[in-house]
Amino acid sequence: MKQSMSFADILAMTLHDTKNSLGILFNNLEDIIAGCRSQNCAKHAEFYMLQYEIQRLNNSLIRLLSLYKAEKSQLAANIDYHAASDLLEEAAASHEILLSSRGIKLLTQSDDDLFWAFDRSLIEGVVDNVINNAFRYAKATVRISAAQEDGYFVLKIEDDGAGYPPGMLINEEKQPGFRREIDFKTGSTGLGLYFSMMVADMHVNRGKKGFISIVNGGSLGGGVFSIYLP
Repeated sequence: MKQSMSFADILAMTLHDTKNSLGILFNNLEDIIAGCRSQNCAKHAEFYMLQYEIQRLNNSLIRLLSLYKAEKSQLAANIDYHAASDLLEEAAASHEILLSSRGIKLLTQSDDDLFWAFDRSLIEGVVDNVINNAFRYAKATVRISAAQEDGYFVLKIEDDGAGYPPGMLINEEKQPGFRREIDFKTGSTGLGLYFSMMVADMHVNRGKKGFISIVNGGSLGGGVFSIYLP
């Protein structure tokens, strides 16, 4: 007898198919933008905004699928050593053109000899989410940095915007177990924040767990998102 599928399983399969379709659309749009750039097309900036929205939606689907797998106990961190400089360079390459379309400069800073053990795919998901948010709020500069601090690998994403609203500020190290409530009235579900916390929690070493911090100020005077990995 065939076992019926749950609605959650059907939804996950639909999300996966939708994500794949968005990936194809994103790549096709990349080709269109390349042709448009060479012809000095007047719609160049509008194509970039469309690409940004597609990428943002795709990242949301990836986070949803990751949360689904975590709920089903099918998501495990694939921990390996990676060069911090490689992570930052790839993030810069993925977002620099989009940010520059709005005149936003992307800066990176990391020691070449800084290596750390983490799940690169999950961390890239966190970075993509934060940079896509910075795209909307930064004025002229976004900065990504990596450093070692008090036994943690610290990845920071800063911008020169107006900063995070008071309700978004958090330091998980001082607020253990904090989880943002979903607010459908404001449209701020906190999905990206929840995903970042989950990813940090999945990184454990010598009895220490990863955590995140969201503050204002930093080197650019705007929002500062940090993820700490033990």
